[in-house]
Amino acid sequence: MTRFSLACLVLLAAACSAPREAELPEPAVLVVGSDLDNAPFAALDPYERPIGRDVEMMEKLADELGYVLEWRRMPFDQLFDAVLEQEVDVVCATIGITEERAERMAFSRPYFETSIAVVARAGDGEPKSLAELAGRRVAGGKGTTSERAVRLHLADSRGVFDDKSGLSAAERLRSRSVDAIAMDAPAADALVAAGAGAFVKLDPPLERERYALVLHRDRWVLRSRLDAALDKLGRDGELAELDRAHGLAR
Repeated sequence: MTRFSLACLVLLAAACSAPREAELPEPAVLVVGSDLDNAPFAALDPYERPIGRDVEMMEKLADELGYVLEWRRMPFDQLFDAVLEQEVDVVCATIGITEERAERMAFSRPYFETSIAVVARAGDGEPKSLAELAGRRVAGGKGTTSERAVRLHLADSRGVFDDKSGLSAAERLRSRSVDAIAMDAPAADALVAAGAGAFVKLDPPLERERYALVLHRDRWVLRSRLDAALDKLGRDGELAELDRAHGLAR
């Protein structure tokens, strides 16, 4: 055998033995990171079981793709590091798509569209418009798109982003520790409804919000499969049915 033939065989063997990402088997268990702290999308029931609209969506996706789900709960501010370090396969936690995040991570196709709204106290002397928030304390979750929206669109306000009080949004407003809170529109609507006239949602929304699953940028095969499954759920009307079942239909 010539040296040329031997070299060709070595190269061919190496090429055949080197797995390509597209051919690698995906894990039977799909590890999903979430804070599980944003009802009705994802939360825990009294028995510490994940429940909610997005939990049911992930179950449908897993069934479609043949995976077994494993939920891994962690604080919101740890989710992105977890996916970047591939401690989880995907993050599902009402994550809004932004250009800044897309530079570091990959997004699935959007699965829910909403907006970022601002809730304030109702009554005399309270802000009635976004313009009246100038100089006032406006809260937004640290590291969230709500913080980003406050910084971009309410630059004249006093942003409050690092809250360690442990108080709910309603308690923060009632205690006057903040004058308004930016949050996703479904949470804003729920807060206003539960407040029985104590709170109002200011118009217009700060900006549009689109939720998507988050993956490591190298997981393009998994992302393609999830996108295809999400497309199917959309075509079959199952995403819309989930929205209706959880009071999120628009």
